[in-house]
Amino acid sequence: MKYPRGSESGFTMITTVLAMSLVMTLAAVAVTAVRSDTNLTRYDLKRKQAYEAAKAGVEDYAFHLTANNKYWESCTNVPTPNAVNLQGSTAKTRPVPGNTGATYAIELLPAASQTTYTQCSTSNPAASMLELSGGSGSFRIRSTGFAGKSKASIVASFKRPSFLDYVYFTQYETSDPVTYAGGTTWEDDAYTQCEKTMGQGRYKSSIPNSGGQYCNVISFIANEKIRGPLHTNDSIFICGNPTFGRTSADLIELGGIAPGWYWGASSALGNGALDSDDCSAANPTFVGSRKPEQIPLDPPSTNTELANTAGLKYTGTVQLTIKGTTIEACKEVISPSPGCSPLASSSVPANGVIYVANGTGCTQKYDPFKITYKPSTENIGCGNVYVKGEYTGQLTIGAARDIIINGELDHPSSNENALLGLIANNFVRIYHPCSNETEVRLVDLKVQAAILAINHSFIVDHYNCGNPLGSLNITGAIAQKFRGPVGLFNGSTTTRGYSKNYEYDDRLRYVEPPSFLDPVAKSWIIGRETIG
Repeated sequence: MKYPRGSESGFTMITTVLAMSLVMTLAAVAVTAVRSDTNLTRYDLKRKQAYEAAKAGVEDYAFHLTANNKYWESCTNVPTPNAVNLQGSTAKTRPVPGNTGATYAIELLPAASQTTYTQCSTSNPAASMLELSGGSGSFRIRSTGFAGKSKASIVASFKRPSFLDYVYFTQYETSDPVTYAGGTTWEDDAYTQCEKTMGQGRYKSSIPNSGGQYCNVISFIANEKIRGPLHTNDSIFICGNPTFGRTSADLIELGGIAPGWYWGASSALGNGALDSDDCSAANPTFVGSRKPEQIPLDPPSTNTELANTAGLKYTGTVQLTIKGTTIEACKEVISPSPGCSPLASSSVPANGVIYVANGTGCTQKYDPFKITYKPSTENIGCGNVYVKGEYTGQLTIGAARDIIINGELDHPSSNENALLGLIANNFVRIYHPCSNETEVRLVDLKVQAAILAINHSFIVDHYNCGNPLGSLNITGAIAQKFRGPVGLFNGSTTTRGYSKNYEYDDRLRYVEPPSFLDPVAKSWIIGRETIG
């Protein structure tokens, strides 16, 4: 059959074929894209599963370490089933609970600060695993999670809790019993009634024969700043608008039930004032992360450990002036006339520990309202040390009785390696003569030190006497059993003594003064996690 010259029948077929080809190409591209997206999604899911498996490995190790705080000393010789390997091996694995198919393996990483050991050693686990350089005492593991062909690793460090983790620590947010007027009987009753947290019923307890007086409350008041992490085994009393913490990384750990602080109310936290003399309102600023209902930390009962290891020892009351790495000392005497008899200058000992022990005839009992600084037969035998000066090395001073700061105590700003620890069995005190004494008062005092008052308080002598002394500027850490008053206030205005200006020394997260004491409970906690 012949078609007319102008017919377009064939052109329609060509157009249809081209259109079908284009559709098929687009469909193929779409299928490829979907398959690619599916693969990417599947790969991303596996990566996330691997990361979660690595986290499960860290949590598994932490669980065993909590159950047995010597778990790390066994290296890989731990009960099965386990996924604990020496560095460089992931042969031992454990499945993640939940039938996900993901597994994890744990590697023990030897301490980077030593070169003797290449692996965890059961014959010397401390030397092989613990980062002892700088005194941090932490160790590391690497947990690697596997999911399909994906894997992810987390390096976690474990450390023991320390008083040096906080700029401020207390067991009890109430006055030290020695501050209760009325004599020995009331003081003894105060120990019985007030050596409790709010949660244990302290606030409702009255001291017998004292007219129903409640255990004293010490407040954080307006404009006071706690620049760093805080821990108390108790609840804190707030008046006005103090500030806690510098950033959200600073933990504000409170032992009391939520919210962990109060400004009044006879029994409950948070609402109502006791009366107009106590506090009219409270509006604290928690810059740090507030965490109520925290586990308590308990100090050791004595600093005898320091006495046994000290490289330089004194007996009886002495005065120390630190000049760089030199110690100038004098010893309290009453014959031929009362005063301080010079002793030979000494260098800071090689192990960095000085201890002042009790001598004979120490019968003096500390009273913050009556204390004087004149030597007497009652106090020259006591293991008390007065200290001031500028230090350039690392040093810890321990005292069988009290440590009295009687001048500026700091280090040059250019010397970032200088650290000082002050550990007293009883009190760490700020020298403050009352109006009937002639000594110069310490206005806007600056102290750079890590302070621990094991059985009593960090306190200002005669805190109820004289004119305001400005700010008590502490850079470092303060740990104490009872709250020690540093001044008095009316409403939110300081009327006697000091207002608080405490700032954490962030170096204490990683290094510590020589032989600084840790809490009794030495369970391990996760200090840091990094991807790697």
